[in-house]
Amino acid sequence: MQTIILDKGLGYKLFILMAFTLFASVMYQGHLSAEKIYSILFFATLALSAFQIASIFYVLLVKRTFEITIDEENISWKIYDNKKLYKKTSIKKSDVKDVITEVNFLTGNFYSSFQVIFKMNNDEEIILTDGLFYDFGLKKAEDICKFLLNNDLGDEQDIKFAKLTKDLNIKLEEEQVFTKKDGKSFFVGVISKNKKEFLGLRLQIENLYPEYKDIQKNANNEFLVKSDTIKDSFIFLRSNAIGYVVEFYNVSRKEDLKSLKQMGKRQKIGF
Repeated sequence: MQTIILDKGLGYKLFILMAFTLFASVMYQGHLSAEKIYSILFFATLALSAFQIASIFYVLLVKRTFEITIDEENISWKIYDNKKLYKKTSIKKSDVKDVITEVNFLTGNFYSSFQVIFKMNNDEEIILTDGLFYDFGLKKAEDICKFLLNNDLGDEQDIKFAKLTKDLNIKLEEEQVFTKKDGKSFFVGVISKNKKEFLGLRLQIENLYPEYKDIQKNANNEFLVKSDTIKDSFIFLRSNAIGYVVEFYNVSRKEDLKSLKQMGKRQKIGF
């Protein structure tokens, strides 16, 4: 079981309220000139400002606690407002087809929302989210993702990595690089808090393995390339809440991958 007190997000709420207030003051000038479109925008912005003010008072008065439990058969979570049960959800693990975790941002590094999507065998989607008023926050969202992975829930590649760290007794608080051979696969794991680590590993793969040019996946958290000449062979880089993992599957030539910390000053090259 894991228990988390959700963040009130007051700084973000005040910022949005200020933006709405400024926009409303501009629209008010148009409203005075009897322009219909400005009047509509003015009253709409007032409504949004009122909602934001109500949300600020609500989170000041109410402490929301999230509690998730996973056993051999079920996944369940409860949400409490000031220790009073607000919502309860329970699903069977056997009914879950896929688990997708998403952290969404609005602009820049402003944290917006976190959700876990449980895709069921009947194509139904059950969503665990922090809602409109509260935030898990990035750190707590990562803790939930780790908790799910440690219970074999999440992306297949991420689950492999979680099991790998358990098998090797990796201390996740320490930045490090480790490896493990498993059949045709050779894994390189990187524990690092550097946000540029993914790009650093990808650049190393592209430079050290130029024969792997067939890009199968190319996203901000995963990079999968295959060889045009070697059949049934790939290099798969993926980041998750735990760290970064590179799987070399059926790759005969092994080159050392380094973290940005190991490369020292060279970490600035190409960034």
